Formats: sequence, structure tokens, C-alpha cells
Amino acid sequence: MVKSKNYYLLRVNLNASAKVVIMEDKPPETPNAEEPVFEPTDSINTVDVHLVNYGIIFDQDIIFSSSPAFESMLQVVNYANSFAMNIQDGRLCKIKHELDGKMHTTLIQTRIVNDQSLMYVISGSDDQLLPNFQQQIINNYTKEIENTISIKRIEKLYEDKLDEFTIKMHRIADKIDQGISLIHDMEESDDAFLVKEKEYALTRIHYIGLSTGGVPVRNMLYGKELVSLFKVPSHENVPPEEIVRSLISAQFSAIINSSLIKANTRISEITILFTHIESMEPTQLKIAFFPLGYQSQYTLEICYQGKRDDIEGFKIGCMPMFERYVHIPFKGNLHEFELVSDLLNKLPRNFDLFDQMAENFEDGEDNNQDHEAPDAEENNKPKKDESGIGDLKLNF
Repeated sequence: MVKSKNYYLLRVNLNASAKVVIMEDKPPETPNAEEPVFEPTDSINTVDVHLVNYGIIFDQDIIFSSSPAFESMLQVVNYANSFAMNIQDGRLCKIKHELDGKMHTTLIQTRIVNDQSLMYVISGSDDQLLPNFQQQIINNYTKEIENTISIKRIEKLYEDKLDEFTIKMHRIADKIDQGISLIHDMEESDDAFLVKEKEYALTRIHYIGLSTGGVPVRNMLYGKELVSLFKVPSHENVPPEEIVRSLISAQFSAIINSSLIKANTRISEITILFTHIESMEPTQLKIAFFPLGYQSQYTLEICYQGKRDDIEGFKIGCMPMFERYVHIPFKGNLHEFELVSDLLNKLPRNFDLFDQMAENFEDGEDNNQDHEAPDAEENNKPKKDESGIGDLKLNF
């Protein structure tokens, strides 16, 4: 869906403290008319500036982007959402990523309209989108859009009156900008204003993988709990857990690689919401991405539920064991990483008990000493693929 984007742009100036938003230019209005008449022209050559980036994606089509440069990140949102949609009623919620040396957060509010996904997106550095207020900001953005344009009319307005739709969206973005500026002006935050994430007592790791350059290197699925969340296609002679493991490894490596290439940003975490079957309450599933190895060319992927701090501790504990296998550049030979599968098998299976991690890691170190200098001939022998998924075609 491609549209010509000839429209008036609203220029926003910020004062020195970046806290006051001043509207300078507005499109002309026709007197005695209920709605402004929008007269697009090619003579307008300005650059729209907002405090943060705003976007809307409908059925994978980007129908609004507050700046052309932001469209590459919106494509990354599409990639991440394609994974979320494999989960029962899964909806993408948040992407944390590093850009130009700063941590950024991309917030997503997902709606379903006629069985198609509609995503409202806000993205900015954590200095701009203060972490304690992020949920409130995306909620306000959603509210402003749906108060201005009926959710069922968004696609039609975009298709029939692109210029009017785009200017309405820029006005909404300006209004959210002002709200963000007020947040920064507040000396003390009001706890009643904050929308806090639910705290989890236990942290459970469902999957660990290693990838590089978009290629899944080695991975392991722990237990079958994660499998029950997926819309698993049937495949003769292939267990559902193998299908899920292959799908996860392929999509995680593709997401991290596409974000680096297309958006020049490194994703650190993705948050997906789904409905817990027993409690019928929204539950979070998270994927953490940690760069490691030779020039940070490798990525450790951990799919989990629970606390990020626990996962950070787990990563610190197991990083030295992974480093010994990834200290050289990837040359395309996956057989060189067969010992990584042994390492994944030796990691502790009960990830809820982090007070036992030190003992388990110590045992893992001892067990891995025998693999420091494997027989070169034996290590280079290709192993038979017994997974049964060599010819399995997955829809990514």
C-alpha cells in the first residue's frame, strides 16, 4: 500500500530546555467550514520535528510515520510482531534497543480490527520517554487517536483522505509531545499517574539460542510450557517442540539481524503480551538479546518470563562459558559449534532457584574442561540431522 505523501508539515520548535513546544505553522482553514480544507502542495519543503517518533501500522503497512527516518524502525516492529502473532492472542508490547550509544524504547499498543492488527507506535530515548511514564504515554497516544478518528475509519481515512489523515496524526503527536514535556517539568512524580508493570516472583527461562549474522548457530528449548502458547502447525513425524524451536531460532536471528542492518540499532529486549489461560489475565513473555564474542558479532537469545535482573545475573554467570566458543569470527561452518549444544545441555534446568546457580555453574565448568581440546578429526565430522526438520518449511 503506497501513497503519495504531499501534505503540509507542522513545524515544531523547542526552546533551549527542550520542554516548551510551540506551534508555528498551520495549514490554512476555510471560514465558516466545519472542517479545515487541506490543500497539499509540492512547494512545502520543511522537516517535521517531534520530541519522539510516532507511527501507525495497519496489517503490516506503515500508514503513518512522523519522520521518514523512523520508517526503518517501524519495519523492525513489523518483524517482531510477526513473531508475536505465532503466540495465542500474542501482541507486541515493547522493544528496547540501543541507538547512537543511548538506550531507546519503542512502545506498541496493538488493536485487532476485522482480524487485522493495528499498532500504535511511539519510540524515543529513555531520556525522552522516562521509563516510569512509558505505559501512560502510549495509553494517552492511543486515546488521542481513537478520540479523533474512529478505529474503524482509520484505514478508510488514510486511503481516501491521506493529507487530512496525516495532519490529524501530526497534531496528535504534537499534543503527546506537550504531555511528555510536562512530565519532564514535574519535580516529583505522582505515583497515582504511573502505570507499573506487574512484578513476577519467579523467573523461568524457556529457550536459549546463539546466532550470528541472521544464522541460528545452536539453541535449546527447555520444557514444553512454551510450546503450549504457540499456534503450532501440524507436521508429520515432527514433534511440536521441534517446530517451535526451529521457528523461534529462525525468527529471533532474523529480527536481531534486520534491526542491525535496516535500522542501525541493536535490540536488547522484546516484550510480548498474551492471555494466561488459567487466570485469563495479561501475561508477559520476554526475549533478551545479549551481544557477545568476536567484535560482538554473536547474539545470545533468552526467551523467559519474570525479572530482567535475574536474566542479567544468569547471563553474567554463563557468559565465560560461551565466550570460549565465540572468540573468533563466524566462518559459516556450524559444525564448529557442536560443543555449544553440550553447554546448553549442561546448564541448570531449574531456573527458578537462582540461589543454586553458582553451584550449578561450577559443575558446568568442570564438565566442560574435557571439551577444551576436542579431537579435530572427530569434531569436523558432519553429524546426521536427526531432528526431522531439515525440509520443514516455516512461514516467517
